[in-house]
Amino acid sequence: MPTAAPSDRRILVFAALLVVIAGVLVAALLFFATGGTQDAPAQQEPLFLGVARDKVSNIREEGPQYIANPFGDAGLWLDLEDGELVVLSAIKPGTKSCIMKWREPRKAYVDSNCTDSNYTSRNLDRFKVTIGPLEEGAPKDAVYVDLRVKEPAPEPPETVLR
Repeated sequence: MPTAAPSDRRILVFAALLVVIAGVLVAALLFFATGGTQDAPAQQEPLFLGVARDKVSNIREEGPQYIANPFGDAGLWLDLEDGELVVLSAIKPGTKSCIMKWREPRKAYVDSNCTDSNYTSRNLDRFKVTIGPLEEGAPKDAVYVDLRVKEPAPEPPETVLR
């Protein structure tokens, strides 16, 4: 069995060293590009959702809009209540895991993973909505939601649709 010459061994060791260095550099690049050990951003200010006239028009045509929570919590529902925009929690009040989903055929929010009951927007907790520019250059009818300010449902969840 032939043995590698010293020059061949040096080339193999050098190539292996380059591969290890390249791997460390790629890992470091990914670490810093994704924020390293930085915590998730804290919600410090209201979140821009869009322009009120577009949102109202879209909800009237297609129904409530689901909005993923950018901070990792449960999602939100943007809906109309008495002609006004409301941002609703996607978690049934009084629970931690009953997810509310809009079901168009039933024209109701449904806690499909709990009791499969129908609810109106008035049965869901909501977040503070502001319409108007909060930032320089924002449209005059900009819609913002403040996820720090959660308000209880106007009607208890027990008043479900039948």
